[in-house]
Formats: sequence, structure tokens, C-alpha cells
Amino acid sequence: MTHRCEDRAGLSIGEIHVWTARFVDDRRVMAALLPLLSRGERVQAAQFLFEHDRMRFIQAHGNVRQILSDYLKAGAATLTFARNRNGKPCLVPQAKGPKLQFSVSHSNDCCMIAVRLDHPIGIDVEKIRDLPRAIDIAQAYFAPAEMRALNSLQGTAQRDAFFALWTHKEATVKALGSSLAANLARVEFDLDPVGGPRLVAWDGDQAVAQSWSVLRLAPTAGYVAALATAHPIRSLVCKNWSQRLRCYSYDC
Repeated sequence: MTHRCEDRAGLSIGEIHVWTARFVDDRRVMAALLPLLSRGERVQAAQFLFEHDRMRFIQAHGNVRQILSDYLKAGAATLTFARNRNGKPCLVPQAKGPKLQFSVSHSNDCCMIAVRLDHPIGIDVEKIRDLPRAIDIAQAYFAPAEMRALNSLQGTAQRDAFFALWTHKEATVKALGSSLAANLARVEFDLDPVGGPRLVAWDGDQAVAQSWSVLRLAPTAGYVAALATAHPIRSLVCKNWSQRLRCYSYDC
């Protein structure tokens, strides 16, 4: 494993970088990141009732800004973001800058950010936990074939399959730029013999499986994540981001 501090990140066509960061309960980190946020982001942060949630919002948005600024060779506070008609955040392109695509997700104290050039990308991470209403949730958002696969499992196997399917479906919908609640049921996966999801179709169209890849990721113990993006993929590089040290390390 190699470590670099205050270095510029490099990204080539067909390459994907996935960053994993852990939220920390440290007011010094929050104080350092807050000035990087836009006025609108600071207003949003101030609206959180609990400091715990406010710190995670600030760290998530601050980490995104710092990581993307390394690729763009621009100040983190100067980046401008917009949202598409379905609410997905995107970078406002800079003059003569690269067309950088990104997606961010966080669950509990784990935050993941996926970055690539040109092609859309989506990521989702979830902390694996007991969820008594998992089947009820699945009935609202899963395809009939997914429900049959899920109902054939029991105990922790069913729990793990639920979170695997959920992350794969959410990452795919994010990559497609669609709103989550209205479209999770439109993307369909099946489960292999060990409970791993495989993309089957979008709105019954199986051709989507030929042009999109959905990969399972294991960011850290107790979490499951998925990455979705359009072909081609030349390489995938996983990295850890340490806010305290302003460093990153290569894991794969």
C-alpha cells in the first residue's frame, strides 16, 4: 500500500476511482470543512436539529468538494453544483475543464464517492443491519422475480440479499439519473446461488444489461455497496480518504 499527501489525483478515460471515507465526531474537522461549502449548503447544514447529523452533512459535502477539486485542479470552495430534473447532483462544467461525473452515498459513518470521466456513474452504500420491515419495503420497490428470490431465503441470508439488491438497484437508478422512489422497481436483478445480484433488465428491456455494469463493492466490515456505470470500464481503483491527514491510500 502506498500513501500520498496533498497530491493531485489522476483519472484517465475508462478508469473509475471509488473513495471511501469515515465520518468522525471531531468539531475541528467540521470547522475546517465548513468554509468550503456554498452558502446554500451551509444553510442546509444549519437546519439539522442534531449536531451529529449536521457534522455528517458537512463532512460528506466537504469531502466531495476536496476530492473533486484534486481532479479539477481548482479550489474546493470554487466548485459549483446543480441538480438535474430528478434531483441528481452534478458538477457545473468549468471552462476547458474535464467532464467529471460523480456519485456519492453514505450510511451511518461510511461515505463513498465514485468518480469517472464522461460516462454516468452511480454508487450506493448501506450498513448491514437487522431490518424487521425489509420484506414490506421490498414489496414496494422490488420486481416480482426479485421478491420470489428474496422469499426463498431465510435469516441472515435473506437480510444480506436484501441489502445487496437494494444497493445494486439504487446505484443503477442513480447512474441512469432517475429519481429513486419512482424507479427502483423498474430495474430488475436476479440472484446467483450465493445471493449475488446480476442485472437483468430495465423496464423489461434486457439490452440494458449489455451496456451497463453493476459491481458489488466491500468498502469495510459491516457494509455493502454497489457501483453502476456504462461501458466501457478499463480499470477500477479503490481508495481511502482520511480527512484528518488530508491523505489518501490505495487499497486495490
